[in-house]
Amino acid sequence: MTTKQRKILIIDDEEAVRELLKHRISNEGYHCEVASDAKEALNKLLNNTIELVIMDIKMPGKSGMDFLLEIRQRFPDVLIIMITVISDIHTAIECIRRGAYDYLTKPFILDEVVLSVKRGMDKRRLDMKLQNYKQHLEQKLKEQVKELREISLGAMVGLSFALEAKDSYIAGHSRRVADIATAIGTKLNLKKDQLEDLRWGSLLHDIGKIAVDQAIMNKPGKLSAKEYECVMTHTIVGASLVGPVARNKRITEVVEHHHAHYDGNRFNQKLSGQDIPLLARIVALADAYDAMTSIRPYRAALSRKEALAEIRRQSGKQFDSLVVNALLEMLPSDIGTGKRTILVVDDEASIRLLLRSTLGNDYMVIEASNGQEAVDIAISLKPSLILMDIIMPYNDGLQACYEIKANPITRNIPVVMLTSTGQELDRRLCAGSCADQYITKPFSNSYLLDTISKLLT
Repeated sequence: MTTKQRKILIIDDEEAVRELLKHRISNEGYHCEVASDAKEALNKLLNNTIELVIMDIKMPGKSGMDFLLEIRQRFPDVLIIMITVISDIHTAIECIRRGAYDYLTKPFILDEVVLSVKRGMDKRRLDMKLQNYKQHLEQKLKEQVKELREISLGAMVGLSFALEAKDSYIAGHSRRVADIATAIGTKLNLKKDQLEDLRWGSLLHDIGKIAVDQAIMNKPGKLSAKEYECVMTHTIVGASLVGPVARNKRITEVVEHHHAHYDGNRFNQKLSGQDIPLLARIVALADAYDAMTSIRPYRAALSRKEALAEIRRQSGKQFDSLVVNALLEMLPSDIGTGKRTILVVDDEASIRLLLRSTLGNDYMVIEASNGQEAVDIAISLKPSLILMDIIMPYNDGLQACYEIKANPITRNIPVVMLTSTGQELDRRLCAGSCADQYITKPFSNSYLLDTISKLLT
């Protein structure tokens, strides 16, 4: 910035003094504005980018000493040089105490005024540079703290996904809940930071289940009252895990209150109605919707129509009517109709686990350990796609594939055969059994996902 662009305001009730200072300081390359009293000076300050003020102490109306305080409060970046005919050390000290940069007495030597102005401008330039540097550091620190928080939360999300991957019926549940909840939040016009917290809370809402007995978590039938109470402790455990990492009240509230019923009738519930945080009310509905439309070992998935009918019945009871109405107004494409189901067939449990972990975030994975079981599941559940090993007991993969493709009920289900041999004979046999694709182990996750995506498309 050049001195031509730097503005100085001279405030004095004596016109001769104003013009004398203006002429001398302008010769140094500064742009000078003048004012005769505090009122006129305030207007100049409001309408110009003033960097330094030279002001007389004694003026008509508001004194320079009083106006000094106002300038410091309203324009903290402006430097102030006080001038007066009174040579009094106590007055000088009071000016400095109130925020003046310098204090000069009349009659002043113009060269000394110019020197004070130049020193003041240099000081202000350094102060502004340090202030900008400090703001830059603070912003960078905030970004680094946010990045570190997201890394930590991401690790917890990964742990939650790994926990879900152990159960094929809930694999990918948290991610689907996050997608549904974010769609509802967008419909409700939540702000960007609220949507971000909503997504983190959704992804982590079940993290507390890591402390629940896995035998209870994986129980195929209905839970007893005691078992249900045990499972419900995951909200408190989850909040205690997420709180110190997230350091975000809204995210922690989602984890703690996402099972709260709007009418307050759930066992051991602390909050009800509007006292339940809005983000938690949204996740409560998204969580229930995904659970209803997903397969469970003790029941088939509900259709979207059936799930929405149940949600309507619970509006104002289990769920907040505001959130319910937002969901009901959304198109199926806004929230999806649930994950497509992939049947993984392999007699090796480790292979099934690997495939479940790979596919669980995008698809509902169900399993079979032999060919005959695969045929039965294909007929009863009609998965979107089947991944099947060739060599298995009780009907090998080739025979199972042939039976599936020969049955009018299942013939349109894409079947991908998996083998570790890669021999040409196997390829021909797979083609003969009407398999849609053939993949040799080992294969990359990206190749597998891409193959599945193309077949389902």
